[in-house]
Amino acid sequence: YGKQWYQRRVRGAKKQITKIDASSVTVHDLQILLETTTFHGFPIVADEQLNIVVGYISRNDLTHGLRCARDRHIDLVNASRVFLDGNVFQRSVSMSGGPISVSLVKFVNLDPICVEPKTPLAHAIDMFTKLGLSQVLVTHRGKLRGVITRKDILRFIDNIHNEQKREQGFAFRVFT
Repeated sequence: YGKQWYQRRVRGAKKQITKIDASSVTVHDLQILLETTTFHGFPIVADEQLNIVVGYISRNDLTHGLRCARDRHIDLVNASRVFLDGNVFQRSVSMSGGPISVSLVKFVNLDPICVEPKTPLAHAIDMFTKLGLSQVLVTHRGKLRGVITRKDILRFIDNIHNEQKREQGFAFRVFT
């Protein structure tokens, strides 16, 4: 694909990233997230402001985890706190008599594959190809900057391929 694309770097997302804040998420928050998005998974951050990546959960695992939690805990309500980041939690009623908390940590990838924004794009493409990845998180010093999906990579390669075809077609027309 030529030297130009090979030297390009991974960059952070320009759009707002849909993520889960592990410090304050409830069953209701997760249900709304599943109902209002079509993403195949979600980065999990320690805190909305700090944006430190603590994990990643796929849509299927999140849906399955919530279903299992509801099946196991009859008293689980929309206001129930959900733990996703491996911190110790109380599965019992809180001191104030509030709703129970539930852990979905076993459904979370606590060590997602991440790249820095300066990572060569060729390296990221190799990772997708060789490791069979669906997504890679883009982080800078542990802070979430973006998400690259397999679809993003395929779209990029297709654009490069089409660009080269146009250049070759132009050269052909000029010299004939």
